[in-house]
Amino acid sequence: MTTMVQYRQKPGVHMRQMDDQVFLADPQTDIMFHLNAIGSAVWRLLEQPMDSGEIAGLLVEAFPGTAANRIRQDVSILLEQLSDNGLVCEIPPG
Repeated sequence: MTTMVQYRQKPGVHMRQMDDQVFLADPQTDIMFHLNAIGSAVWRLLEQPMDSGEIAGLLVEAFPGTAANRIRQDVSILLEQLSDNGLVCEIPPG
């Protein structure tokens, strides 16, 4: 069994909700990042270290009408974007 990289929220990054919009703000880098509803759910899940498979599995259960492949792809893309912007910490396998 292959162990995947886990992700967690970078300490100090704040989530702000303004009306129906959700943003992440990193005061150290001045980065602002917009999240949709699913992205907001993923961010909340990342309060604890999780890998993309765990996150996708929970979302597949929560949204049974959405194709599992689509959810896995969207989670992977979001985690890559969050990582590229320095908003999450990666915990290497093992």
